[in-house]
Amino acid sequence: MMINRGLFGWSPPHIQPLTPVSEVSEPPESPSPYLDTSAEPVPIEVEEEIDDGDEIEPPPAAVPFSRLFACADRLDWVLMVVGSLAAAAHGTALVVYLHYFAKIIHLLVHDHPDTMDVLLSDFYDVMFSKPCAFRFLNLLTLTIVYIAVGVFAFGWIEVSCWILTGERQTAVIRSKYVQVLLNQDMSFFDTYGNNGDIVSQVLSDVLLIQSALSEKVGNYIHNMATFFSGLVIGFFNCWQIALITLATGPFIVAAGGISNIFLHRLAENIQDAYAEAASIAEQAVSYIRTLYAFTNETLAKYSYATSLQATLRYGILISLVQGLGLGFTYGLAICSCALQLWVGRFLVTHGRAHGGEVITSLFAVILSGLGLNQAATNFYSFEQGRIAAYRLFEMISRSSSSVNHDGITLPSVQGNIEFRNVYFSYLSRPEIPILSGFYLTVPAKKAVALVGRNGSGKSSIIPLMERFYDPTLGIGNVCFSHFNALIL
Repeated sequence: MMINRGLFGWSPPHIQPLTPVSEVSEPPESPSPYLDTSAEPVPIEVEEEIDDGDEIEPPPAAVPFSRLFACADRLDWVLMVVGSLAAAAHGTALVVYLHYFAKIIHLLVHDHPDTMDVLLSDFYDVMFSKPCAFRFLNLLTLTIVYIAVGVFAFGWIEVSCWILTGERQTAVIRSKYVQVLLNQDMSFFDTYGNNGDIVSQVLSDVLLIQSALSEKVGNYIHNMATFFSGLVIGFFNCWQIALITLATGPFIVAAGGISNIFLHRLAENIQDAYAEAASIAEQAVSYIRTLYAFTNETLAKYSYATSLQATLRYGILISLVQGLGLGFTYGLAICSCALQLWVGRFLVTHGRAHGGEVITSLFAVILSGLGLNQAATNFYSFEQGRIAAYRLFEMISRSSSSVNHDGITLPSVQGNIEFRNVYFSYLSRPEIPILSGFYLTVPAKKAVALVGRNGSGKSSIIPLMERFYDPTLGIGNVCFSHFNALIL
């Protein structure tokens, strides 16, 4: 690896004027005063870094989805069942509305009018000259109103039940977590208390679990109900149109998926370019005195402007790919609708279906696809909740080693303190022994001073007496944890 001349090389002011960045065609050379420019550059061997980017990291541990409901009681299960039924009804209501909408269209254009005047005449006949048809139209209209009221009621029940049960279950998880956390000995906090996981698990992980337990489950059931009911209504009204819609759907999804892949890669590239530009700016600001001393402001400006040129190119490519992706996606969707309407015209002409069935089948299958797409967006929240639950449940299942209320109870305590053959080492540093075969006897009502060199274990004796830590061995090779914690 060769030593380059760096950002803070030196050059006289009359050789390197401070010109604007736009007028600089190439970066000016600034030899460093610490290098002998007449001599050949000395190659410096640099140890090659091992690229670990190709190593595949194992996925984070996660609990099964059913384990998220481990803290649910009977009331929570009732709320979840009611919320699930309401979510299913909420998701089915819009597709059922299309079914009745098809009947209204068929009633209004049952004679297949070709002009608007004939259509208005038919509408007048239905409304005033044919009482039976008018009553049927009135019944269909009221049915749609009832569906709208049901959507409002079912939507409120869905969201309320799932949010309420999510709050209740996460409150139980918080309580158990804090209870277990407070019962841990000091060795646990010495090992895990410095990395912030104890606080972050209560704050962030519980929120992730609550998101996975609350409205996300209701949204998933709601959208899956829309997906299945849309397919049923679509095939029930006109199976030919439903099949064509399903056949053209993958092409629309593929167009959007391909554009998203390119957008993701370009977004990564533009982030790398911004990071490089930020690194140059940070260097210039951090060493502004050195930069000014060697009059290399122009070189710094040129380096920063050059690094930003890559972001401009990537930004143009992102706009182009995004525009082409949206254009192809919506273009294919419109072409698909045109094909379905053309086939629907053929079916209506030959008496195999009427216009209401064609329109209903078309929009029902489209809503079905949208419901499946919206349901898939909840999987990320479910996965994050499962990972967070693994961390919290691992802590909740951890038992304290110092609290023992059912151990050996001493008949009497005289107040004498004795350490007999005590071995101890901190859990965070188990390979370093603090006390090895330690003996100490302190009679009651007597003051004893502990004297020794640094690291001899003086400060560890009082925490052992206070049961902040458990010795490895002690009291004649009998473990302290066998005794009742309340009498020690």
